[in-house]
Amino acid sequence: MQKRIVAFQQHGLVDWRYDGTGPVSEVWRHEKSVTRLILEAEMRPDARGMKSLRQAGSRVLLILLLVILPSAAYANGIYRNGVGAKAMALGGADVAWADDPLGAMAANPAGLGFLKDATLQLSLAGAFADGRFTNPANTDGQLDTLAGIVPDVAFAVPLGASPVTLGFAITPSSLMNADWRYLDTPGGLDGVTTYGLQRHRSEIIVLRSAVGLGVSLGPNVSLGGSVGLIYNNNSLEAPYIFQSQPVLKGFKTLLNLGTDGFGVNGSVGVLARLHETLQVGITYTTQTTIDSHGDASGNASAQLISLGPPFSGARPDFHYDAEVKTVFPQMVSGGMSWKAHPRLRLGLQIDWINWSDAFDRLPIKLTNGTNADINALVGSSSMDDVVPLKWEDRVVYRAGLEYALSDNLALRGGYSYGKSPVPASTLIPLTAAILEHTVAAGVGYRTGRYQVDVAYQWDLPTTQRVGVSELRAGEYSNSKVDVGIHWVGVTLSIAFENAGRVAK
Repeated sequence: MQKRIVAFQQHGLVDWRYDGTGPVSEVWRHEKSVTRLILEAEMRPDARGMKSLRQAGSRVLLILLLVILPSAAYANGIYRNGVGAKAMALGGADVAWADDPLGAMAANPAGLGFLKDATLQLSLAGAFADGRFTNPANTDGQLDTLAGIVPDVAFAVPLGASPVTLGFAITPSSLMNADWRYLDTPGGLDGVTTYGLQRHRSEIIVLRSAVGLGVSLGPNVSLGGSVGLIYNNNSLEAPYIFQSQPVLKGFKTLLNLGTDGFGVNGSVGVLARLHETLQVGITYTTQTTIDSHGDASGNASAQLISLGPPFSGARPDFHYDAEVKTVFPQMVSGGMSWKAHPRLRLGLQIDWINWSDAFDRLPIKLTNGTNADINALVGSSSMDDVVPLKWEDRVVYRAGLEYALSDNLALRGGYSYGKSPVPASTLIPLTAAILEHTVAAGVGYRTGRYQVDVAYQWDLPTTQRVGVSELRAGEYSNSKVDVGIHWVGVTLSIAFENAGRVAK
């Protein structure tokens, strides 16, 4: 007995027949304004689920978040504009100025070679974000104001009278939380599926635990290197549309994804004093690859109901093991530090970041799907999806200034600019790494062997518009994202006299 099924599309309807026992095939073709795709599945009369759908989507978005939160928050993608309050106040212009453990371990390990005392640094930075999202379905999508809190710790110790200094640090490259709330735009396979008002939340943690070594080759040159263990944890809670999976592309589901994993990276650097008032530095940081594992689950009830029978009777929840391979870009930084006056120092820096080889596309692998109906639909308990990112290589420009009011008190200011690496064609609020201009200010006070540094950074509000989105279903076409972030940082430094090391 034949069953008649009708599914509505964006500009029309599809009419096809299904007998409840055999394979179901459908071809939707692009004809003028009608959007179509191929669905082919082995369906049974008791079909109940679309569980694997959500797993796949969750994985994809998790990776996006990895790329975006850090990236949306800084003028140089996902990386911070300086680690520690001193570097923050200088706009991140620290590669030729790395004269403390945090600066050396985060910006240029060669700075370790010029340290004369063992020093411990403890630092905290807090971010407060403001964001708006608008599209045909939303006039005022909101971003939660607290973006994240970032702790840092570093310790450096000269090895007696030798020219070698060891450094240790735990520094989050990114510790951000993006929490948007807006209406899920009608879309999906039929062009009208929506999950209503939804939380679009993502959290990404990229934590580097590193050991470094600096060697002074006399009073004017220092070489250094560091190796870091990178821990990455990602979570995502949001609607998701499959992008490339042959059977499911265009299908919309709610996703809940979580993965974590480890990788390794390294950096090498050099500092050279060309003159008593002029110092230059350069650093290379390797590409980092992280294979993160976890699970993905979700619910596709709205899409299934919208498609009608037999899908509307399918079980909507699903679960998968998730695997995401994330690549963080290689980077080269170079700069100079010029002591223009006994109390005035200027720092200039340029960074090149190889985003195009790291964030061109985001592959997601889902395995061990537990929903038999979805497994039958895709022909396997595993599936892959690929999300287009197409980030572009960028150059970031930085400048920092420090003026010593006295031997114990210094004022600082800084600025950085880097064009957003995120193209409008793949932009969504969760990947809004669009901030470009950052201004900063700070103060440092030293008393005895203690020093306290305080900094403020403002990632100036940036707006990016999307005309035609490359993402499926066109839900982010004709949209606009506005983001701005305020940062406050404080660092405590404690120096321990090293009797064996001669001051350089």
